[in-house]
Amino acid sequence: MKIYISFSSDKKSVDIYHSLRKKLLDSSYNTTSSLDIFIEQVGFFVEGIRREILGSDIMIALINENYLESAMCLTELNIASQNKLTLVPVVIGDDVSIPFSIRDVQYIHVKDEKYVTDEVMKFLSKLSKSDDKKQVIEENTIKRTEEGNREDQIKILKNALGNNQLTLVCGAGISIAPGIPTWNQLLVGMLNNIYTNENDAISADNLLKNMPQSNLILGKYLRLTLGKDFERTVKNQLYSNLKKDALGTPMLNAISSLARPKRSGVRLESVITFNFDDLIESKLSKDNINHCSIWKEGQSHDTNELPIYHVHGFLPNKDEIDSPNLVFSEESYHSQFIDPYSWSNLIQLNAFSSNICLFVGLSLSDPNLRRLLDISHRRNNKTKHFILRSKLPDSVDSENIPESDKSTYEIVNMLFEQDANSLGLNVLWYNKHSEIPDIIKSISK
Repeated sequence: MKIYISFSSDKKSVDIYHSLRKKLLDSSYNTTSSLDIFIEQVGFFVEGIRREILGSDIMIALINENYLESAMCLTELNIASQNKLTLVPVVIGDDVSIPFSIRDVQYIHVKDEKYVTDEVMKFLSKLSKSDDKKQVIEENTIKRTEEGNREDQIKILKNALGNNQLTLVCGAGISIAPGIPTWNQLLVGMLNNIYTNENDAISADNLLKNMPQSNLILGKYLRLTLGKDFERTVKNQLYSNLKKDALGTPMLNAISSLARPKRSGVRLESVITFNFDDLIESKLSKDNINHCSIWKEGQSHDTNELPIYHVHGFLPNKDEIDSPNLVFSEESYHSQFIDPYSWSNLIQLNAFSSNICLFVGLSLSDPNLRRLLDISHRRNNKTKHFILRSKLPDSVDSENIPESDKSTYEIVNMLFEQDANSLGLNVLWYNKHSEIPDIIKSISK
């Protein structure tokens, strides 16, 4: 039997690999790995790995906390799973997430790395003595269900909340249901207010078709065009379609539930939001939860108040404030990006380094956020955060997806997970956006 061993490059994994490989060779197993591909083949390294994997009878993947951050390991997993090779992951530790691409694969769970070799050899001994590999795998491995994987992730978040070390990081996704426009909708609305004339000869849509620049550049044009009226126009557009029952949405109810201090003293450590609006504050005020909005340097809060950091600026609906500090246009974004000691960057770095963060309603496309996550993860790669992510767009019917589209979504999700893992984030997958409030509420129970 020829066995391909997949492992990450950290010292513990390499040590486990060498120990396992020696034991396998002593037991007359033929082994191979990425280390067996000649360096002269570096230009065709992935093709060499593919050849080695497809020439094997089984692949054993040594999955620890570093495995998901390795692009090579995830490539190996995908080659094996896509080509229906017998794959036996060995999950080492209790808090290790299963990669999205093999969520339905049976695996061996080893709580301590020193037992990996013994457990694998026991399994292979049973496998080699049976003609029914499938039966042996089913009887001697674990199948983690999607629900079980989510329960494990929520347990980590509950523990962080219990230790007052949970930060909620919010993006535009939490404000859509109450009627706050998305970034593109905000820009289109402002452009329409400025340029649409009585004959509709000019419209935002027409302008956008002929202005292919980024949204940040359009934001710069708007700021220059509107001058002193800029912030007032943004505010008017921001709340122009706010629903009457905006504060009663399931999402805001769930955030309020998470933010409410418990009798035991358990509480959310902080909220970081990239949104200009005050929906969270309005909801917490309605539910009598002490909080404090912070949007510029020098502000502080009492220990009994939940700090809500508006790191891209703040425009409350009814109150007037000085210096909203909106990160709206190209130059303001550059200022935040190049200043490593700006208050907003320091707030984010402190949360990413000291707490466990739950990211909700974000796409991970913000370059500054990615930079700060990368810095934090390089400093402390033991800290793992979580981001909520849908496996499919809400517009897609999960029951009637063509096979070609299904494969596309699987690849998209795999790439997203790989990217998130490289920034220190575990992906908490869900099927529909309507599931998010229940997931958030389950953390506070």
